[in-house]
Amino acid sequence: MILSVNARGADGTDTSWLWDVDYGRLAGHPIMVIGDRKLDLAVRLEVAGVDFRVCETLDEAVAMAPPGQIELIANYTAFQDVRRRVGN
Repeated sequence: MILSVNARGADGTDTSWLWDVDYGRLAGHPIMVIGDRKLDLAVRLEVAGVDFRVCETLDEAVAMAPPGQIELIANYTAFQDVRRRVGN
């Protein structure tokens, strides 16, 4: 699973909502974190006790993912970045 969060104009710059999410539900899944606010998300996952890897690029995150289907959870501009990268 890839989690990607940005904080650009279309997203809003306040990422305090990251603390409102129950990340414990992701425990036991391989998690790769990307996006402009990947370090904010990493802190939140660390506090939640969820294992994850911080990646610099989508390609790196995909390479670290186990074989098979990859799920993506992203906010608006992060999703658009991924969509442009995969060409859809």
